[in-house]
Amino acid sequence: MLKNSVFNIIYTASNILFPFITSIYVSRILLPVGVGKVASAQNIASYFVTAAALGLPSYGVREFAKVREDTAKKNSLFTELFIINLISTTISLIAYIFVLILNNGFNGEGALYICCGLAIFFNYLNIDWIYQGLEEYGYITGRSVVIKCISLALLVVFVKTREDYVAYALLTSLALGGNYIFNVIHARKMVGFTLVNLKIRKHIKPIVFIAGIIFMSTIYNKIDITMLSALSTDEAVGYYSYAQRTVNIVLTMCSAVTAIFLPRLSYYYDNEKAVFYKLMDKGFQILCLGVVPLAVGLFLTANQAVVLLYGDSFTPTGTTIKLMCPLILIKGFGDLLCYQLAYSSKNEYILLPGSAIASIINVITNSILIPLYAQNGAVIASVMSELTTNIIQFLYLKRKIKYHISNTALVLSLFSTMVMAAVVCAIIKMNLPLAVALAMEISIGGAIYLLMNIALKNRILSEMLTKVLKKHNTGFQDS
Repeated sequence: MLKNSVFNIIYTASNILFPFITSIYVSRILLPVGVGKVASAQNIASYFVTAAALGLPSYGVREFAKVREDTAKKNSLFTELFIINLISTTISLIAYIFVLILNNGFNGEGALYICCGLAIFFNYLNIDWIYQGLEEYGYITGRSVVIKCISLALLVVFVKTREDYVAYALLTSLALGGNYIFNVIHARKMVGFTLVNLKIRKHIKPIVFIAGIIFMSTIYNKIDITMLSALSTDEAVGYYSYAQRTVNIVLTMCSAVTAIFLPRLSYYYDNEKAVFYKLMDKGFQILCLGVVPLAVGLFLTANQAVVLLYGDSFTPTGTTIKLMCPLILIKGFGDLLCYQLAYSSKNEYILLPGSAIASIINVITNSILIPLYAQNGAVIASVMSELTTNIIQFLYLKRKIKYHISNTALVLSLFSTMVMAAVVCAIIKMNLPLAVALAMEISIGGAIYLLMNIALKNRILSEMLTKVLKKHNTGFQDS
């Protein structure tokens, strides 16, 4: 798991670095209006992508983790799920084309919506669940870095004016397709098609159920941009989408290690409960170590970061990011304690009522708050709905599965974060040049936080450092 964690951290770092560079470049070329147009189109297409995927990204990971040692079962499972994906993607693609025709190309933006809709077409080749289920994180990392380097180079070549927003959308979709094409080519080494004893019907009920959960979750996660597009302006969508992108970068960092837990949790829940509970505790300790300081740090530096990275035209995004920071805590801990726990323990049915209630709250609060506060109203609605669904799921699962988590890790993190925040606030008051101030706040604040945890003997940090040092010393001795 340490090796997988290292690969996943590299993979996560690439998922942070490349969108980060892309955002900096695109924000100054397309400005809030162009960014908002693309975000709106991608948002509409994402509903159909979710329907095309039909719960397979989650279901496939869990099921492949169970048959990883049996070649015949792997081939059968791959063929069954691939056929299901073929059917669901075809239906979604036809539905999207019908929507485009019905809306007359969305007010002359047909080319933009076609480019974004390519993501639905590429879902025919989406077999990422194989690699996650079999824990092929080394391959996933290498593939991702190569595709991102190519797409970044093409972005600089083809996106040069604010009228190039369609080209930007096209390159984004092609990058996704490139990942999937590499997946299919490489998959021949691990699985193959078979027509013997296929049992497609047995997957339909759990997949449709999971798809319902994911679609409900998608509604309250994506309805913000949909309603912003209808009730506000392209600029508001641009501000919101960049705030969301910035916060998602931090969320990706938070889940870099715990993201690899799902296959193992699924396996150990069925085979070795003691290890399952131990992994849950480790995951919580890791989240405490990373989630709290990242949420507080982003809140403190949001205004400076927006101006430095995206330019003065995106200044309102700073406030939007601050309002969105609670989502780092809610989603960060919720990913392990709700989502992964529910799927690995086969309690995913609890996710549906929680998501349904959250969706209702989201739509109602959006309709009230967006006309008043634009993108900031959408953020408040998101925080309320996300908090609601996670509380419902957490309370149910805590009663159902009697796992134990370390409160000490949370106390240490909170105390260390308070010290870090005091130092960062002191640097902010020095009124240094923007780039210098931000660099000092991140580097000194991060160093203070780590030193505090080392001094307080944070158990999970000490364990991680010990393993890394041991690995380094072993490699040095071998060489």
